[in-house]
Amino acid sequence: MADRDARTVPGQNVGGRGYGDDMPDANTRIDSLREDMRVIGDMVLDLQVKVSGHDRRFDQIDAHLAEHGSRFDAVDARLDRIQGRLDAHDARFDAVDARLDRIDGRLDAHDARFDAHDARFDHIDAQLAEILARLPQRSRSRR
Repeated sequence: MADRDARTVPGQNVGGRGYGDDMPDANTRIDSLREDMRVIGDMVLDLQVKVSGHDRRFDQIDAHLAEHGSRFDAVDARLDRIQGRLDAHDARFDAVDARLDRIDGRLDAHDARFDAHDARFDHIDAQLAEILARLPQRSRSRR
């Protein structure tokens, strides 16, 4: 086979009829491949257009989310300021509550003192009634 010319070997001619008995003509195959490549190229262009549209839409969504993010940041800052004010009020209420607890303690102490005085007065009344009961009848009527 090495002695033969390449033109005479069956299946070795690219452009002619001798390319292969069971193979279609090479030009037909090349044209078919070119058409397939053109279709693939058109599909790629269509996909690029779709991707560009999606990119624009994603950019719009991203800008929209950034706008919402800045709004949320503003609301968060406002809520932080409100929380600070509420914390200050809470501290003031705690101070008032502590003061009222001290006043309540003082009132309880006064109440205990009044109860002690009441007991002393009851004791003095009992002693006075006993003394008056021992006094002669005359001295009571002079009053």
